[in-house]
Amino acid sequence: MQHSAWIEARKLDVVAPGGSRLLSDVSFEVPKGSFVAVIGMSGCGKSTLIRTLSGLINPQAGKVHFAGHPVGDVKKQYPLALGYIPQFGTFHAELNVREILEYAVALRLPPTVGHSTRTNWLRHVVELAGIEDLLDQKFSTLSGGEMRRVALAEELVGDPAFLLLDELTTGLDVFSDGEIMRWLRDLAHHHGKTILLVTHGTQHLALCDRVIFLHKGRLVHFGTEESLLRSNNVNSVEELFGAFSGPAQAVPPAVPPPGPPCQPEPLQTDRAPNGVRQFPSLLGRQTKLLLRDKAQLALQAVLIVTFPLLVAVFALNGLPQVRSVVDESANILRSLEQKIFYLQSAFEAASLVSGLIMFQVILLTLIGANNGAREIARERDIIRKELFAGLSPGACVVSKLFQLLVFSFLQAFWMEWFVKTACGFPGSLMEQFVILFLTTLAMSVTCLAISSASPSAERASLLSIYLVGFQLPLSGAALALPDWLSGVCRPFVAAYWGWSGYLRTLGGSRYFRLVGDSTQTHIADYSMAVWALSLHILLGVMVSIFFVNRLPKSSR
Repeated sequence: MQHSAWIEARKLDVVAPGGSRLLSDVSFEVPKGSFVAVIGMSGCGKSTLIRTLSGLINPQAGKVHFAGHPVGDVKKQYPLALGYIPQFGTFHAELNVREILEYAVALRLPPTVGHSTRTNWLRHVVELAGIEDLLDQKFSTLSGGEMRRVALAEELVGDPAFLLLDELTTGLDVFSDGEIMRWLRDLAHHHGKTILLVTHGTQHLALCDRVIFLHKGRLVHFGTEESLLRSNNVNSVEELFGAFSGPAQAVPPAVPPPGPPCQPEPLQTDRAPNGVRQFPSLLGRQTKLLLRDKAQLALQAVLIVTFPLLVAVFALNGLPQVRSVVDESANILRSLEQKIFYLQSAFEAASLVSGLIMFQVILLTLIGANNGAREIARERDIIRKELFAGLSPGACVVSKLFQLLVFSFLQAFWMEWFVKTACGFPGSLMEQFVILFLTTLAMSVTCLAISSASPSAERASLLSIYLVGFQLPLSGAALALPDWLSGVCRPFVAAYWGWSGYLRTLGGSRYFRLVGDSTQTHIADYSMAVWALSLHILLGVMVSIFFVNRLPKSSR
């Protein structure tokens, strides 16, 4: 038996953290294939309602059902059945429309859908959205109305039964607003979609089957535009808003409650592909975006080339003195004056060797911060949108990790090879490269975790720079820390493990003995440094996945 109510909201109460009531006892039923507008004055609860219906906000009381299924079950079992476009939908500006939709197909359609079916379905979606002439245009060049059509086309890729749209027409001119509204009505009446649209526009409400009118978090009316105006004895929605802005209408009239709950009905939909299948598409898109980001590529090139040069410049004057001290240590000191001079020179040489190694490490942690700090935060809204449609958080983070691996490999290898060639440090090139690579990657992934938890790319970058700034003093390489503080800090300081591990690769030389004799800081074993940095990487990945998984629930 088919549902008379395809979307059900029952006695929804939503309370803000401060205690103010955003929705109060909101109940309604939407029949299948209906086009419904949600209207009301600013702050009345329109966006809160659409986010509650979508499952992004958990109400303090009440329930939401789609085709008889709780919204939580729909998101888990039928993720493609529920399409949601937030108020400020975002896309990768450097991709063209064709690429946007092709990646949507790859990330959303299940693996059981063959290549020819995917091609035909994408053609159908493009025709349905009326964007055939836009396929080769960059998204950043589209008009407001065209962007809305692309956003809807992307959601239609998963063939959702339900579409929840938050202010999709905001900012459009009257003609474009009417064009989108007529298109949405056609999707509902001729293609079986059940659509709820939050809108500030009131010119084309007659195209909607029903109108939900909210006032101060309460449902005032659920019916046609005509019945809304007639029941409130006004001639226009603008006049209605004026009437409800006065004190006489502070408490809106009650709306009859909906009927008894409907039994669940199967939905003709499928799950998105798993993370393993999504990973190649995510990696391909990320690589394409990187190659088109000329500024980022130029910055990476500058950092890779110039930072090793800085180390070499600081080593030019000091290393010859270090070598002379090393040679002198083999001779027998003949006088107290010579001994004092040697000890002074040895201390200066040890400081220089330790400083040059830490300089490499700090520069690589700075590069690591640049690698990871903005990766997730700058795509926050895009990732949130794709998670709603079934994106795997693990696949998202691992695709970012793969890019960080490549960057860290190139940066650490060039730093190690150039500095070793210029400065002549003894020890295994491979061991030194491994420790520098792990240090760079550890900081990159740590900053990726910061990026996943930050509300903006700017905040993530700032926090990452602060983290790099604390690496040197907390490592204890320059000034020894109190034992209690070093025991607390060192496990979390990548620079300490990079410094210690690199020094251990000099273990068979006088360089290491010079530093060991002059520093009060414990120099960790090489294997311990490798394990500690590897643990940093693992924890960074886990924290990143945790916060990415929470993105749909985070505030906008």
